[in-house]
Amino acid sequence: MRRTNTALCLAAFLLSTAPALGERVRVAMPAKSLTFLNFYVGERFGAYKSEGLEVSLEQITPKVGISGMLSGEIDYITAIGSAMRATATGVPVKSLMFTMDRVLLFMLAKPEFKSIRDLKGRKNIVAVTDIAATPAFAAVAMARAHGVDAKELTIVSVGTVANALATLQSGSADVAILSIPFNFKAEELGFRNLGSAVDYMQTPFAGVAATEAKIRSNPGQVKRMLRSTLKSLQQTKEPANREQVIGLIVKEFTIDGKTAVRALDETIRALSETGIMPDDAVKAEVEELYKRLKLRGELPVAKLVDYGFLKEVLAEMKR
Repeated sequence: MRRTNTALCLAAFLLSTAPALGERVRVAMPAKSLTFLNFYVGERFGAYKSEGLEVSLEQITPKVGISGMLSGEIDYITAIGSAMRATATGVPVKSLMFTMDRVLLFMLAKPEFKSIRDLKGRKNIVAVTDIAATPAFAAVAMARAHGVDAKELTIVSVGTVANALATLQSGSADVAILSIPFNFKAEELGFRNLGSAVDYMQTPFAGVAATEAKIRSNPGQVKRMLRSTLKSLQQTKEPANREQVIGLIVKEFTIDGKTAVRALDETIRALSETGIMPDDAVKAEVEELYKRLKLRGELPVAKLVDYGFLKEVLAEMKR
């Protein structure tokens, strides 16, 4: 009896001193991109663990990620544009916050183009990941701002950012819309950077979305996910963390230190402060989305976005 009691006491002691295991959360990310830098920072710097979450950041295409959320295998998706497109077509998914409210994309072109205005008066092949995705909207917005008609752009879908760069390299495209670090690689190859969409668009670009079933069944986890993601944004922007974040970029994205500094500075320009976007910016995205998908009718912002939990978290964090 005495041995049994000793064993039970030892087991209880070990359990009490062992680190608590966090709740496992699977997050679908369309690519390992600096668009989602804050999530990597939050995972590395403890933002998610501070809320009792063990976050698994997984590279999964938006289509598969949304299917995974519907089946319950995936908890959240960061490809907010894809989430909104799914909602527009009737999928029960809600966008809960925006981590980027500026478009962190760059227009790279053949060396003979000196500016976006040089695209005027000709048919230009523009390589993007998807003709119904944000890169396509960015190409049109940047072109229009310089007097280039959308009809002068032939936008082609190539699937991935890497493919967009490859299409530009092959000469099959005149222009490619690229994210970091592919834009820097393109510059090294001699292609010309015609500008950043950050200066032309305010639109949902990255964030956190979940199914309506997830929101109903586990509201506590949803709030913790949003709170820790807000913390990750703060950690990424914090000047005291700058060197550590640059080191993370070098390691995670296998780019040199000089490029990592440029990448961080560009990324911070696009990060959201509160996770909330003006309704007008969301409406503009919806209107462009409807044009691209050839949908009819109107879709209220409230059908796409649910800020309820985020506003609760923001109020709690101010106390």
